[in-house]
Amino acid sequence: MLRSQALALAIFVFACLSVPAQAAGLAGSWTGVWTKNGDPLPVTVTFRETEQGLAGSFDSDALQVSGIPFRDVHEAPPKVHFVLAGDATTSVFDGTLKDNVLAGDFVEGGTKGTFRLERLHGLPSTVQTRDVTFRNGDVTLAGTLLLPAGTAPHPAILFLQGSGPEGRWANRYLAERFAKAGFAALIYDKRGVGQSTGDWHKAGFEELAADAVQGIRFLQAQPEVAGKRIGIYGHSQGGTLAPLVARRAGDLAFVIGAAAGGIDPAEMEEYSVGNSIGLSALPPREAADAKVFVHAIVDVGYRGHPRAELDALSAKFKDRPWFFDPPPPENFYWSFARGIASYDPADNWRQVKAPVLLLFGKADERVPPGRSSRAIIAALKAGGNEDVTLRMFVKADHTFTLPSSGHGWPKHVPGYADVMIAWARSRTE
Repeated sequence: MLRSQALALAIFVFACLSVPAQAAGLAGSWTGVWTKNGDPLPVTVTFRETEQGLAGSFDSDALQVSGIPFRDVHEAPPKVHFVLAGDATTSVFDGTLKDNVLAGDFVEGGTKGTFRLERLHGLPSTVQTRDVTFRNGDVTLAGTLLLPAGTAPHPAILFLQGSGPEGRWANRYLAERFAKAGFAALIYDKRGVGQSTGDWHKAGFEELAADAVQGIRFLQAQPEVAGKRIGIYGHSQGGTLAPLVARRAGDLAFVIGAAAGGIDPAEMEEYSVGNSIGLSALPPREAADAKVFVHAIVDVGYRGHPRAELDALSAKFKDRPWFFDPPPPENFYWSFARGIASYDPADNWRQVKAPVLLLFGKADERVPPGRSSRAIIAALKAGGNEDVTLRMFVKADHTFTLPSSGHGWPKHVPGYADVMIAWARSRTE
C-alpha cells in the first residue's frame, strides 16, 4: 500500500541464571531495560561471534518483536558500540562492559536515552528451530520451522505475510509463543525477500496464496505435525488473503484473521490513504479537496482510470500540507493495485468452513474495523459457517498498538497472543 505499515514482529523470552563473576566479553545473552523519556522498556539482547565478527539482536515482549538485528557491533574493552536501524529512526548505543553489566547511553534521532543490561546464562530452550525450504513452481520459499517440546505429532500454524517486503522475522514473536504453547509453527520469507526467490512486486494475491498453500503442504509432510490440525494466521494483507488460502488448502483446522480486509479493495485503500494524510482532522474545505485527490489515486490504481486527472490534481494541490506525490507511473504500486482490484473478500469468506477468529483494533487506521468485521461475519454465516469469534480491541490501531504520548515506547495490546493461542488450542484438541 502507499504508506509503510509497521510490522508487528516477535520475542523469545529466555529463562536464565546468573553467570560466574569471571565471565567476560560481549558474546552471550543479556537482560535489562532501555529507557527514554523516563519510560523503561524491558529487553533481552543477544550477541554472538560470527565469521564476519560480532553480531547481535534484541527481543522485547512489550514491542512484540524478536531477533531484531543490530548493525556495526564493536567491542573495544571496556567500550561497546552497536546500532539499531529501524524503518523510521536509527538508535546508536555506546556503553561500557564491567563486571557482567553492560550500561551506557543511546541516541534515537533527537532523543537521548540510557540502557543497563545484566549478563544471563540461558537455560535450554523448549523450542527447537530449523531452517527449511519449500517450492511453489519455480519459486523457492525459505523459512524457519519451530517445533515445541513434548510428544509429536503437534498441531501446527502457518503465518502469512502482510504487505510489502515482509520476511519471516515479522511473525517470529507469535511463532515462538505458539511453539511454546505446543504448536509447530512455520514462518517464511515472502517471495523475493530474504532467502526466498521470486519477486513479490510482480505477485498478486493468487500467487501469494499459492505460496502459502505449498507451505501448508510442507507442514502436512512433516512427521512432527498432525496433518489434520493445521491452521493459519494472517495480519493485514495476510488476513485479507487468509480465506483464499483456506479455500485452496482445503481442510484447515482454523483460520485467524487479524485486521483482515472484508470489503472492496478500492474502498479499503481510500480509507487507508485518507487516514494516512489525516483527512478526518482537516478543515471541511481542505478535507473535500483531499478526498477528491485520494479518490483520484484509487481510481487510477484500482479502477483503471487514465492518469491525466490525477496529474492535474497533483499540480493543483502540491502546496497543500496534506499532499504527497503519487508513485511515478512505473512504480509497482499501480500494477499491484490493478491485480488485486477484482479480489472479492466476501466471496472467499463465504467458502471457508473452518472455525474463524477475527481480531481488530477499534482504532484501525488502515482497514475499517466495523465494516470489515460485519462483512466477514455475514459472508461466513451466509456460507453456513457459524463458528466465528470476533475480538475487538478498544483503542488499538492497525498493528494492535495502543495510543501513547509519542515520547516513550509504543505499547501493544496485552494478551494479544494469549487470546489467539487459547482459541486455537480449543479448535485443535
